[in-house]
Amino acid sequence: MKRSSICNTYYNQQQEEDRISSLPDVLLVYILSFIDTKLSVQTSILSKRWLNLWTLLPVLNFDSSLFENIEVFNPNKFLFNSPFDRFVDHVIAHRNASIKIDSINIKVTDENAMARVFRYALSQNIPNLSVDTSEYLTKYREFPSVRSSDSLISLALKGMFSLGKLANFSALVSLRLERVKLVETEPFSCFPKLKELFLVNCKMSSELAGLEVIAANLSRLTIFSCFYHPIPYEKLVLFTPKLVFLELDGLIPTLLEACELPFLETVHIDCCFSFPTPRVADRNVNQPDENQQKLNLINIFRCVKNAKYVHLSPSTVKLLSLSYEKLVEEACPFSNLKVLNLIPPPNKPRLELHSSVASYLLKGSPGVVVKALPR
Repeated sequence: MKRSSICNTYYNQQQEEDRISSLPDVLLVYILSFIDTKLSVQTSILSKRWLNLWTLLPVLNFDSSLFENIEVFNPNKFLFNSPFDRFVDHVIAHRNASIKIDSINIKVTDENAMARVFRYALSQNIPNLSVDTSEYLTKYREFPSVRSSDSLISLALKGMFSLGKLANFSALVSLRLERVKLVETEPFSCFPKLKELFLVNCKMSSELAGLEVIAANLSRLTIFSCFYHPIPYEKLVLFTPKLVFLELDGLIPTLLEACELPFLETVHIDCCFSFPTPRVADRNVNQPDENQQKLNLINIFRCVKNAKYVHLSPSTVKLLSLSYEKLVEEACPFSNLKVLNLIPPPNKPRLELHSSVASYLLKGSPGVVVKALPR
């Protein structure tokens, strides 16, 4: 919304009755916390009532795409004088210092600006930080070094960064990584309080033998479409004894190793599989064949045997149906199963289970409730 649009909207409403300005500061500041900080600052021109409200914001949302004529990033020099940089500096310098910042969310096209805001957030002990550089980075770059923090609680990184072990964030509870490249086999043990981990469209370095998730307090783990290109990651090791929720989407690991998961309640499995005939150019690619992918899926079921609520996608059910000859030899994988949700295909009736698949999943659990609820 442009500045003139904000003014016109305000004055048109004022001709009747200005109900918004009559709201208490705490409510107005809460509303402004959901929009970009640039727009929040622009409300200061509306009236004296709005002049300093933006300085009370506990949440700062910075989006560099809202600034016109941003200078093109030059890797050979640091740019601290772009309109976006000046705006960020202005907000930091003129906000009410007595109001503690709870969150900074930055969407930026300049990795230097990203690094500055990141370091500022850590120096000010800000508990929640979200960084999105996905519209700028077109090739993987090393993530800049940052200091340790005992105040950062939630961190989200989106962009093509090569990420090894981060600094020691001793208070970190939630971590979301999207589109980053993981270059360490075991990158998460430096977060002793980590409870939630989301890996979305992450790429594993081809030099890694696998990925290890070592997090003694982790209760929720989501791995969505993560792989070596163009094959699944070879091994996923879980040392997560307090895990309650596990979600695996996309290419499944060739081998899953997990410690005992006594508290596991909910499992979502949406496996992506294909059995193409390799092209001449791809003959050196070690892509799992049909039998291997079937064995991979069966191995996953063995590792999540304590799950009470299991949700299976249509592709997962299909792969199980193709494995019926192997399932005859397999014992029922679940010992505590209460609900089996067979997610139906979009706009189609639910798939009927092959008799061997039904026996495999439900044998030994006669009281299981079978549902067909969309995801």
